[in-house]
Amino acid sequence: MKAMPLILTLLFFCCSPVFAGQIYGTLRESGRPVPNVKIDVICGGNTYSAVTDNGGLYRLFAKETGGCTIRAYYQNQIPQSSLDSYPNPAHYDFDLIRNANGQYELRRR
Repeated sequence: MKAMPLILTLLFFCCSPVFAGQIYGTLRESGRPVPNVKIDVICGGNTYSAVTDNGGLYRLFAKETGGCTIRAYYQNQIPQSSLDSYPNPAHYDFDLIRNANGQYELRRR
């Protein structure tokens, strides 16, 4: 009987990503994947981070649902955009668009 609370606690902590909303997608510039870019998703007061792989893919888990902000740290700039976090996985592909003034914009595809 004493083991039951311990087992429940372990199950809760081992399975916590199941309760989180997965956010994933790709980051591209000029149609090409952008590797090794830090991605932050800010939901409420919490920040969730990932780094794009060689194919430009990122994947992270946000505990909150609702409106969030995504930031990409690219070439000494931090373009950002908005997205929504859901209890179920959400797919967001973004393009880095360079404006005439040299500033990057993070635009959803």
